[in-house]
Amino acid sequence: MKGNYIIAGVFVVVALVLIGTGGYYYYTYYGTPRCEACGMIITPEMDANIKMIDLNTNQRVWTCCPGCMLRSVAAHPNVHIEALDSWYGTAAQKIVIEIRNGEVVSVSPETARILLGSKIVKSCANNRIAINETSAALLLQNGWNPNNPLAVFKNPLPEGTPVLTVAQALPGLKQMGIQYVPPSAAFLGSIVVIGIVVLLIGIFAWKKLVAPKAKPV
Repeated sequence: MKGNYIIAGVFVVVALVLIGTGGYYYYTYYGTPRCEACGMIITPEMDANIKMIDLNTNQRVWTCCPGCMLRSVAAHPNVHIEALDSWYGTAAQKIVIEIRNGEVVSVSPETARILLGSKIVKSCANNRIAINETSAALLLQNGWNPNNPLAVFKNPLPEGTPVLTVAQALPGLKQMGIQYVPPSAAFLGSIVVIGIVVLLIGIFAWKKLVAPKAKPV
């Protein structure tokens, strides 16, 4: 009899684990913004630094860095982008980029540059955007500005980091495109459903065990 109770308890525990796991991963992949190009979870700093709008749908395109920003153009050829300089943050004017049919139409100011450190060391943490040559030089020298509270990545840039115009950086990044594929929502949902079924079985078995036995007549 004791073994039966243990089996019923195991059913309940397994069910709760399945429901919790499926629910947690569903929330982390579909309930929180992620970079569309690489899958990185969007932090408040990333949210503040780059605002990218798909002009065809008027929807926000989530992106973690200037590199992924341009990679996302592979799926969103018509976008309006407003980005903060990676060194000065809100202390400088916004960099405004207009892209139509997958090509750069305008960049304001024209002195804006993409620091593409991911070409040297493959990591979004090695990408920056600079409003002018001064900002680019400071970023190359220091990696980030400790006085900029919206600095996203706090690491030095790799030696030899290319400094490119937006138009120069776009073709290669657009060709790289979006590589992040989230797990199927149906798959994650099925884990939860299986957990619920197992839980119901466990509850039913438990009730059968604790139900009073009929006394013989």
